[in-house]
Amino acid sequence: MEDIREGKQPNSTIASHQINPHDAGTITKDTGVLLALFAVGLIIGSPVLGYLGDRMKRRQIPMLLGMVGLLGSTLLFLFASQYWELLVARFLQGFSSSCVWTLGMCLIADTFPVQTLGLQMGKTLLAHSIGLVMGAPRKVNDDRRKQCIIPSSNSSVALFQHYGYRAPFILCVALTGLDFLLRLFLVERRNRPKEWFESPPVTASVLSEAIANVPEPTKQQVSSLQLLRSPRLWTCLIIAFSQGTVFNVFEPTLTVRLPLEFGLNSSQVGLVFLAQVLPDFVSAPLAGYLTDRYGPKVVCLVNLIVCAITVALMGIPSSTTPGGIAPLIVIFALQGFSAFAFVAPVLPELTQIVKGYNPDGGDDGQARSYAFFNIAFASGALVGPIIGGYMYASIGFFWMCITMAVFLVLCAPLIYFYMGEPGKFIVRQAENASKKEEMRDQLSRCESDGVSASDTSRANVTVTRKE
Repeated sequence: MEDIREGKQPNSTIASHQINPHDAGTITKDTGVLLALFAVGLIIGSPVLGYLGDRMKRRQIPMLLGMVGLLGSTLLFLFASQYWELLVARFLQGFSSSCVWTLGMCLIADTFPVQTLGLQMGKTLLAHSIGLVMGAPRKVNDDRRKQCIIPSSNSSVALFQHYGYRAPFILCVALTGLDFLLRLFLVERRNRPKEWFESPPVTASVLSEAIANVPEPTKQQVSSLQLLRSPRLWTCLIIAFSQGTVFNVFEPTLTVRLPLEFGLNSSQVGLVFLAQVLPDFVSAPLAGYLTDRYGPKVVCLVNLIVCAITVALMGIPSSTTPGGIAPLIVIFALQGFSAFAFVAPVLPELTQIVKGYNPDGGDDGQARSYAFFNIAFASGALVGPIIGGYMYASIGFFWMCITMAVFLVLCAPLIYFYMGEPGKFIVRQAENASKKEEMRDQLSRCESDGVSASDTSRANVTVTRKE
């Protein structure tokens, strides 16, 4: 950042990135603007891609365009020599990421059955966390005890130290190109006959009859206003916003508290923050699996309460309390675990909400629902560091933690009353399976009486608008 602010090409050596203490405030401000622009790009891009995802027959095309934008932003980072070029690259990166997140979630919802959607979404969050650990920047000290910035993962550190500033971006270009090639061969389930994805063998006559009876998903049926009138959807959005806020509120505050209270250097601060991210390797898939088994309400509510407790406890450990920094690291890990766990049930819940608005089995509104989710999460990620820094300076770290914990607790009634099936705290998978088997038997009886499969399926769909 120092070299780019002076209009020079970044040097490949770590020594060239030594920061002048007099410029530290300006560099911190410029870096904060770069971080914020990603969220701005995500907020602006999500509704655009959500609308296109619901209106276009093939979601593959906008996903490919999103990868092209991501490739362009990475190339801008690679060759940037001016600060404004970094700003453009960061905004384009956020806009392109909205395409990947919005339409990528729709792709998962289209591909996997609802009964396993929680686990599949949890795997997606797991992959995202791995990327965060591998690519997130942190500060370290070089041999001259001057502060510098390098990537925090083993692969990125090795690339930066041995091959220079551009090496990590070259790796990102290669990964983006590979992703683009894989998406070229993408087969979208929503545009193919259902029999392509069914395992039981069928005869040619039955297959042709089934294909002829497959109803076309309804297009342009669900408006954005209809979706936004649903308290169930708003509950999901509030959860996404709260997770984005609470997870990011410690970024500008704990990085200041740890050196002042415990005397940690910047490298040790980076290691402490790994405690928040690493538990997601377990929490997101586990929460998704439990959501499939017992419903979203119990998983989300329990983990949100745990997260609120851990956030409140974050303000207690100090240099004078027993155990020193060890209790804080343990609490921070539990906070990261529960924060990812209470947002994992939201993703399959959005699919269930959209299905309630499509009685004929269509998916209109699905892309926009995930776009709303991205907007809510990005807004929280944008607001969290701002209000965190303000509260830290105004009321201190302890009361900041208490305030954020109270904010989480206020979300609990919304989850209990509006998330999942009304009146049921736990919905076991066995209950859903029995209902599905009952409908299948009814379908078989109707077909034996000469009623077509498509007519029967439309007659047996229950519209669950929980508003």
